[in-house]
Amino acid sequence: MQIGPDTLIVLIISGFGILLCLSVGGYIWMRQDGKRVANILLGLLLITYSLDLLNSLFATTGVYSAYQFLYFIPLIFSFSLGPLFYLFVKARIQPGFRMDKKQFVHLVLPAIQFGFYLSVGFRSAEYKSWLWRTFIQPYGQYIESILVIFLTVGYLVAALILIKKELPSALWKHPVCQWLKRFAFVLLILYSISFIYEIMDWVLWNYFEYNLYNIPWLDFPLKLSQALISIYNGYNAFIYQQQSIITPSNYPDKTDNDLESRMDELLRVKQVHLDPEFDLSTMAKMLNIHRNKVSKYFSSKGQNFRSVINQARVQNFIDLVEAGRHQELTILGLAYESGFSSKATFNRVFTEIKGKTPSQFIKELKAT
Repeated sequence: MQIGPDTLIVLIISGFGILLCLSVGGYIWMRQDGKRVANILLGLLLITYSLDLLNSLFATTGVYSAYQFLYFIPLIFSFSLGPLFYLFVKARIQPGFRMDKKQFVHLVLPAIQFGFYLSVGFRSAEYKSWLWRTFIQPYGQYIESILVIFLTVGYLVAALILIKKELPSALWKHPVCQWLKRFAFVLLILYSISFIYEIMDWVLWNYFEYNLYNIPWLDFPLKLSQALISIYNGYNAFIYQQQSIITPSNYPDKTDNDLESRMDELLRVKQVHLDPEFDLSTMAKMLNIHRNKVSKYFSSKGQNFRSVINQARVQNFIDLVEAGRHQELTILGLAYESGFSSKATFNRVFTEIKGKTPSQFIKELKAT
């Protein structure tokens, strides 16, 4: 197959995007810092999109035409981006979020899609040809395209509504929500290009028997938008790991005078420690001073950043229990609400600070 300059440009950008998403997605999947469920959801989003883009490249470059036994191999995850993005947003801005049965409902259609291609992807070329002629070409491809449009647009809009709802709350959420809002909005624009092409192609083919994709450069915006989504996902995955990039200074003057009262305000009043991604760089950015000065300040008090944050989170957990929230939420739910990222970390930190397990603490409180 002869590759034109438009396809070559898309191939280069897409190849870079695929490598970026696979590498960054794999790293975030294994990342232990921050909230694990958010890491896993974002990692899955990057990996599944990169595989779906790889499937498009195989079709564009003629790989499937040359090796027809590869048709329908399980690289198609077009149902996944919308639900995974929505769940990632919930996990990022709702400290108490957990993947329970109610949340797994959002992944039913992506799981069915993956199961279908897994069941037929390794069958014979003759079987795949029969399946294409009998079901997919006359019905399946249109049903799948419609579902992709509704799922992706629906979940991206739902994510924007959720972000708007959470925006006025805690200080740490505001820059996070603003970033996620931009993330979702740009994805919606890029995906809209694909959807416009899908609708135009369906109309032109069914009413005029005109194939939109047979004219060089005419489908270039479509292919380019798909490639740019992968790079944009990778870029935002980097921001996700570096919250200080999106965090504005809470104190515009660059001074460390009265540093103790400023830190006390951030932790006690504005409770920035409730963010599982809160780190030393983010605190330094909020205080508008170098992170080394923050570290030196804690050292002068015989403490370190991590111990101070953990103490604040444990105290928040205690406050929630004393307020009776343990009657509504599980211990793990209260731990997430307090900014802890995992059950193991919470149990270890709480026991080190209080000398007893969270369960023992609650039992003693009930006894009194």
